[in-house]
Amino acid sequence: MCVDKPLDELGSFSDLVAESEQMEQDWQIVLVAGLSGRNGVMPSSDEATQPLKMMVQTVESGGNLSNFMAFGKDGAPVQFY
Repeated sequence: MCVDKPLDELGSFSDLVAESEQMEQDWQIVLVAGLSGRNGVMPSSDEATQPLKMMVQTVESGGNLSNFMAFGKDGAPVQFY
């Protein structure tokens, strides 16, 4: 599952877990990345599409995940070595 969440739609971590359960998507780790936008304006969904695709491709190819924050389903940080 891959979604973009603007800051005004981002609730708590437990909200994210509940949303994923409604979508019946089982997961163990969530990867998080942020986009800075331009001139104080958040990126649009269209502008977030390519970075999200690159993130998925990195995961699928077994690439370096150090550019992303990772959390377990309990909200605890996960570190990759």
